[in-house]
Amino acid sequence: MLSSHCMACLVNRQLRLIAKFNDEEKKALYMKDVFEIIRDMGDGETAPVAVERLDRRHFEYFGEMRDFEEVKRRYNDVILSREEALAAACGEGDRILSALKLAMIGNYIDFGALSSVDDETLDRLIADAASEQIDPDTYRLFRDDLARAGSMVYIPDNCGEIVFDKILIRMIKEEYPELDLTVIVRGRPVLNDATVEDASYVGIDRLCPVIGNGSGIAGTYLPAVSGDARALLESVDLIIAKGQGNFETMSGCGLNVYYAFLCKCEWFERRFGMKPLEGVFINERKNELPRSSL
Repeated sequence: MLSSHCMACLVNRQLRLIAKFNDEEKKALYMKDVFEIIRDMGDGETAPVAVERLDRRHFEYFGEMRDFEEVKRRYNDVILSREEALAAACGEGDRILSALKLAMIGNYIDFGALSSVDDETLDRLIADAASEQIDPDTYRLFRDDLARAGSMVYIPDNCGEIVFDKILIRMIKEEYPELDLTVIVRGRPVLNDATVEDASYVGIDRLCPVIGNGSGIAGTYLPAVSGDARALLESVDLIIAKGQGNFETMSGCGLNVYYAFLCKCEWFERRFGMKPLEGVFINERKNELPRSSL
């Protein structure tokens, strides 16, 4: 369910989006609809589901939404230019662990949870990636699952970030060449989230199959994804799901999901006892995550 913090965040986001319009009467009517949509959210529906509904209503009133295509291409190109250096920095030890830490850092490139992305902050996070803390018990469970697994799904989050994901996927494929790994991205453009076209642009489709989930929600909300995507998610041995949106929409699903993301809002920081931009790597089953926790 939506927490009070999420409700306030959703309302404030809509106020920022409509600030440039002058028709106060239309804006007031729109905000009434915003409150109604939030009020009518179901117990199992979280913020990414609300955002998709609010975006549709915004378009009905104002006929436009922010175009993220330029931002998506820019960050894909920026991180692609650094891909080989980032991969080389994973070293000769546990390259999957190093690549996982980088992939978590890449979750900073998020224009949904953050109002802006600071390039200096991104560079600092990349430089400090090796010192990122990952719970050793959860990571040991993850490596055990990888060693046993015949099939896996990787769910990316944002553009730019998907290049970090590509490095981790490459490391996993090199160590477990028999693993049947599929990437599932958003089915339609939403925020700066990655689609099939974006994954192809950075070359993930040259490593493994990539499919869309059939949905325009900024997460993986199982009731809204395509039948094929859901069947695959429910059949594989393990899943990596990147980003807060995937955690919010999948938490409580009961599948063998490993969530990896940075805490980018006050509510997540309180939920996990983390500082801003600290990383979280948790397992759905090990941590017994209730859907209503956020």
